[in-house]
Amino acid sequence: MDSNADFTDKQVGKRVVAANGIEVGVVKTVRNGTRYVEVGSDVRGETTIELGWDGTVHHSVHELKRQFIADITDDTIRLSV
Repeated sequence: MDSNADFTDKQVGKRVVAANGIEVGVVKTVRNGTRYVEVGSDVRGETTIELGWDGTVHHSVHELKRQFIADITDDTIRLSV
């Protein structure tokens, strides 16, 4: 699937995997073409910082910006970070 394609409800439930292969979460919901990822409770570190999901943000669900998506398959969204 083209990483530039708009997200729909079909992407809900897909695993979100960092470039290093570690799963960071699952697509929780899609609203108006914007995807939101429920981040695993044990996920920390450089990837979340690069995605802007660290620091003052204290939510378990975060927006996944298109710029961080490297590839989308039938069941996985692979990140470029």
